[in-house]
Amino acid sequence: MKRLICLTLLSAIALFASLDTAKAQVYTQSESTSFRNDSLFTMPVSLSSEYSVEVWANQTSNTITAGFMNDLAQGGFISHDIINPILNRHTGPKGYLGANAGFNVSWNAAPSDNKTWIMCGSFGSEVIVDSRWTSDLFELFWYGNASSTGEVNSLSGTGVRIGAFNRFSLGVLNQETEQRMELSLVQRLSGAEWSLPYGYLYVSENADSLDSYLQTEARFHMNADSTLLPAYGVGLSGNIPIKSDEFPLEFNLRFKDVGLLFEPGGSQVYWFQEGASTTGLPIFGDSLTWESIVTDIANDEFDFEGDTLVQFGESVSRMVLLPAKLTASLKYVHTDQISFNGSISAGGWMPKNLISAGVQFNRTETLDWGVNYRDGGWGDQRFAVWARLKLNENRALYINVEEPLGLLFMQDTGAETTCRGITIRLTKQNG
Repeated sequence: MKRLICLTLLSAIALFASLDTAKAQVYTQSESTSFRNDSLFTMPVSLSSEYSVEVWANQTSNTITAGFMNDLAQGGFISHDIINPILNRHTGPKGYLGANAGFNVSWNAAPSDNKTWIMCGSFGSEVIVDSRWTSDLFELFWYGNASSTGEVNSLSGTGVRIGAFNRFSLGVLNQETEQRMELSLVQRLSGAEWSLPYGYLYVSENADSLDSYLQTEARFHMNADSTLLPAYGVGLSGNIPIKSDEFPLEFNLRFKDVGLLFEPGGSQVYWFQEGASTTGLPIFGDSLTWESIVTDIANDEFDFEGDTLVQFGESVSRMVLLPAKLTASLKYVHTDQISFNGSISAGGWMPKNLISAGVQFNRTETLDWGVNYRDGGWGDQRFAVWARLKLNENRALYINVEEPLGLLFMQDTGAETTCRGITIRLTKQNG
């Protein structure tokens, strides 16, 4: 009985196998006919959402080198050999030093054949530091006014500001044109600023007269008990690419945080104004001289009342501009292996427009790389090297290094560099 059951099962298995083989043979024969249905060979592709994760940190200057900052950090005697090279770098009216660091995550919903627009968004944080000073102020601070008697030393336009911003955006993305528009809610978590909008110093060539004026303001965005005082704003961010099938040109217009920040009242504000003027005051003599004034001050016998005004208190609510940034870029595809690009950026607290131009090489299907020349922003002329590595069919890794030698700021190799920065971006797109 058991043998009969086993034989029956084996016969059934053999029968089904023969039927499957027959079906497969018939199906294989139909592949070569004109009645083939390709849908039988394809699997439905499930498209998922796309995203990009980016982190960056940059520090740039047009005058301050890494070696100079290391000397200041180490302390000790600051000689002319250290100061003179930095002073000679002040070829323009002002020196700049800036930095920014942060991260950003952008995403969009899965593509859909039934929709022209799909949902997209982004979120991230950023810290921006902006400082600028006049060449005259730098020389006065380190050398005094001995070499500039008979000249007016301008101090106007000096200032420092710092801000920490959080951003959350929602918007729509056009699947055909890739145009992206987002409405951003921006939070300035904390910040501070100091500015010297107007100031000058004049000492006559014989040092017998002096005329000076100083007006400065400091603002700390916190309460009297040092708790943070966040502010909120609304801005527009987006990307408008324009491509042509007839010409090998690609134009792209990107903008971020174009809007207003609404500051609440309560920030700590300090305002200082000072003016002094003298005429015909000799250095030495029997009457009132600089010598007698210094002697009386040393003996606590000199009583001086200047034109000084000091105010402090809490600010009222106000509206200010967000640190918006606008970038226009152009790309020319020369061949499948080589293309050229250029861009100009403005805003983001940068004192000067950032200009970039470079070349891109597409040597393999998995690796693109290029070199860009940059000038402006807070920095001077420098180079950036970047590479994009395709990890798999959907993911790619992008790395950009600005002024590679600048990353060696603690070594002698990078002592003369004024800029440094790195950007890392991981993208995931449907193939």
